[in-house]
Amino acid sequence: MRGNVLSFNLGGMGCSAGIIAVDLARDMLQANPNNVAVVVSTEMVGYNWYPGRDRSMLIPNCFFRMGCSALLMSNRRGDYRRAKYTLEHIVRTHKGGDDSSFRSVYQEEDLEKLRGLKISKDIMEIGGEAIKTNVTTLSPLVLPFSEQMFFFSNLIKRYFSGTAKSKGGGAMSGESSHRLPPVLQEMSQL
Repeated sequence: MRGNVLSFNLGGMGCSAGIIAVDLARDMLQANPNNVAVVVSTEMVGYNWYPGRDRSMLIPNCFFRMGCSALLMSNRRGDYRRAKYTLEHIVRTHKGGDDSSFRSVYQEEDLEKLRGLKISKDIMEIGGEAIKTNVTTLSPLVLPFSEQMFFFSNLIKRYFSGTAKSKGGGAMSGESSHRLPPVLQEMSQL
């Protein structure tokens, strides 16, 4: 490679490395005007493939497969009209500090000494909390001011009325289990 090419390897982080790489590329482009960045993200399951019989360790064989994506990012003025998308916001939340979240998907050996990923029965609750945190973080960045005021007024009403939880309404309310893939529904019943 040429001397002016920077290369970063973010291996060992699974699919989360993709968003970290986009964030890194954005930061590099902000620091270096009139440049391009290429982000290549791959996922390979060969290392964690589980050949055993433990049901909670077989499910990740269905979730995690092999795949790849590539993204060309540019901060050149001439590329603005040709660009299909514009990067507005990147939101990352980290739940690994919570012990139950950390142990929700974990690599270990079964009784036959076969290594694989084990999925906790609490994965649905933990995933819901992660989505809630992401939506809470992202909403002020993307929602129009009128929707933010509607949310804030409902929050104040609930506070003064003593209602702990929302009774519904809005685009994000309601039970979402009917939209989950069958594998996730099965996992919640293990």
